[in-house]
Amino acid sequence: MIIFPDIEIQDGHCVNRIRGKEQEPEKYDISPMDAAKQFVAAGAERLHVIDVESSLKSGGFNHDLICAIIDSVDVPVQVGGGIQTQSDVDWWFDHGAARVVLGTVAVKDRLLTMEVCNRYPGKIVISITGKDGHAMIDSWQTKTSFTPLELAKSFEESGAGAIIYADLDRFEGGQDVGLASTIEIGTELNIPLISTGTIYSLDDVSTLALLPNIEGVIIGRALFNGTVDLAKAIETARAARVAPELADEGVAPKHHGISGIPVTTINRVSVYSSNTDRSAKFYEVLGFSMEPDAESSDDSVPMRHFRGAGIILLPALHGAISPARLALEVDSMAQTRACLEYNNIAITDVVEDESRTTIRIQDPDGNQIEFDRYW
Repeated sequence: MIIFPDIEIQDGHCVNRIRGKEQEPEKYDISPMDAAKQFVAAGAERLHVIDVESSLKSGGFNHDLICAIIDSVDVPVQVGGGIQTQSDVDWWFDHGAARVVLGTVAVKDRLLTMEVCNRYPGKIVISITGKDGHAMIDSWQTKTSFTPLELAKSFEESGAGAIIYADLDRFEGGQDVGLASTIEIGTELNIPLISTGTIYSLDDVSTLALLPNIEGVIIGRALFNGTVDLAKAIETARAARVAPELADEGVAPKHHGISGIPVTTINRVSVYSSNTDRSAKFYEVLGFSMEPDAESSDDSVPMRHFRGAGIILLPALHGAISPARLALEVDSMAQTRACLEYNNIAITDVVEDESRTTIRIQDPDGNQIEFDRYW
């Protein structure tokens, strides 16, 4: 699970919004730039940066500052706040944003949402706020007729890369309020869920890391107020694992053994196998299935991933195998890792740099399979 430190900027200051209102924000005695650098120094893998002023009134009030942060840190930055048009989305990607967050506009302009999701696959994140069973918009002030889950599922169908869910009931009620709505959304979605407004202590980090389909948590106030130490939160998130005996009871994401790895890009690759039946069963775990209508010889096994990628399993000549390398792009590294762990598939290597994360495994014949998540 990824910890996303939350930097909300208003009038050049780090703030925390109170119920989404413009007045009386909680201000912190550290500049947004210094906060970003301190978070990265503490081990942050991603940053979540919001232009509060632009979300409350039209205009790119803190764009220059946010661009300076993007240029100054060596981790991907997820940006939101006041993004209303395709030109706004294009502008942020042109200026280095790794992902763009849409809020109210995603509900009010569904055509825009579908257009930008198609234009930037896996890079558009939709922020949903829930209160008393309803989704809220307009800085949490307007109640819609939709439930948070209904909106999340519709945005999944539109091609969103992830959902940010703010549970306003827990945000206002504190630690004693449960995580039922977060669990429900995580269980039902097949795209990653990022939780926000739910962390009050390291125990909360441990709890969220064990919930279904949680890619990450956004933490703001708890970091700035010192109630949660970022380095310890990151360590806690990395250490948390779903116990195997709990996986079948709904603690693990429901799609671990069904949807497989969330592959986004590849057409078809030929892979030699000493036992095509055995290899076919292995690749089925990763989300591939038999492709009976594809042209093939009697001995080959064409398979197609549910997201379009194809492979052909070919019998090895005289039993000799020359290991191949299959590179697959995925849109959720958290789901990829979870699927592999759930199915007891050993990870042979993990590589991370400023542009991507890579996980490597081997199939039964020693062919190397590489899963890449680009930022």
